[in-house]
Amino acid sequence: MGRLERSALVLGRQNMRIKYEVSAGGLVLRRRGLLWEALLIGRGTPRVWSLPKGHLEGRETHEQAALREVREETGCWAEIILKLSDISYWFYLDGFKHRKSVHFFLMRYLSGDTAGHDHEVDEAAWFEMRAAKKALKYVNEKRLFDLAMPHLGKIVAAESPESAFPALEEVQAN
Repeated sequence: MGRLERSALVLGRQNMRIKYEVSAGGLVLRRRGLLWEALLIGRGTPRVWSLPKGHLEGRETHEQAALREVREETGCWAEIILKLSDISYWFYLDGFKHRKSVHFFLMRYLSGDTAGHDHEVDEAAWFEMRAAKKALKYVNEKRLFDLAMPHLGKIVAAESPESAFPALEEVQAN
């Protein structure tokens, strides 16, 4: 490629329009005995595993969109425990440069079946936490697992306050 062609390529990208996108999603966890499991979505063959997420609709808050996207893409209901982090990245699609920001929340599984996922994903599945982190394609999503670790006790407390703080039962009884 000559200098003139490289200059045209650079100029073409400088004139490229930018689309800004905002999405929300969740790291949904559940306990199975002593193990923790994470809910992932898979697309394509071979599978590309990621966390459920999607665009905000109408006047939705980040929290509302995250809960809706988890329900739609996984078939499962969850509740938000806390905000984990925002992830921002750039990509090119259909002649546009996109800047996407995704607001991720730590969530606790409530109910539902992964067989009820919508048409946007090929599969939704539970993975043991270490296996889930390894299966994820995107490094930024893998880091969310590290951010979630110190907050697992909050999920336990949300499930059953008594199981998280057994001494509290004794104090309340007296």
